[in-house]
Amino acid sequence: MVGTMAKIDDSVKKKVPELRFPGFTDDWEERKFFESIASTIDFRGRTPKKLGMDWSDSGYLALSALNVKNGYIDPLADAHYGDEKLYRKWMSGRELKKGQVLFTTEAPMGNVAQVPDDNGYILSQRTVAFETKEDMMTNDFLAVLLKSPLVFNNLSALSSGGTAKGVSQKSLKGLSITVPLDIDEQQKIGSFFKHLDDTIALHQRKLDLLKEQKKGFLQKMFV
Repeated sequence: MVGTMAKIDDSVKKKVPELRFPGFTDDWEERKFFESIASTIDFRGRTPKKLGMDWSDSGYLALSALNVKNGYIDPLADAHYGDEKLYRKWMSGRELKKGQVLFTTEAPMGNVAQVPDDNGYILSQRTVAFETKEDMMTNDFLAVLLKSPLVFNNLSALSSGGTAKGVSQKSLKGLSITVPLDIDEQQKIGSFFKHLDDTIALHQRKLDLLKEQKKGFLQKMFV
């Protein structure tokens, strides 16, 4: 798959990446991050108790900075659930859609994943979701962009806090990004990295299951 990409000659002084898919020759455009974002879903500080309710044993999974990993959702990490009533009151018309990009703002900062389906999720602590302007940026490309080392380093420079770095919407306003104007190129890049993320997530789940099996064997064999 990587072999299908073409390397740009160093002598070409255009605003393009060093590596890109063949067939695309247009310059990339520099813009402010929020120029491509229609809205940000952020329920910072919202908790079940503040809504007069509590978590449930099952129902809608809450997505937080602890279970939003890089490239996938880990339902086993810090799993909290809300019933139908809590879900409706919490999300209140801002329901998450499949493919939307999730971003952890702190502890840890910078984990990026996408909503895996339309089953419904509660957007919980230290995590925001972005709605893109579809004519300017695809969800898959946004996910790739936010995971790139360049953007992460720029966000780290804009972040606040001591050992626990955090990024606010105010700091995101100062973030400059460079993106392809051609939506088809964005889709090509997004699909390529999404395939890699799906493969990594599959092996990660297998690894987690093996670790749980090992833990069980150790507990039963060494009483």
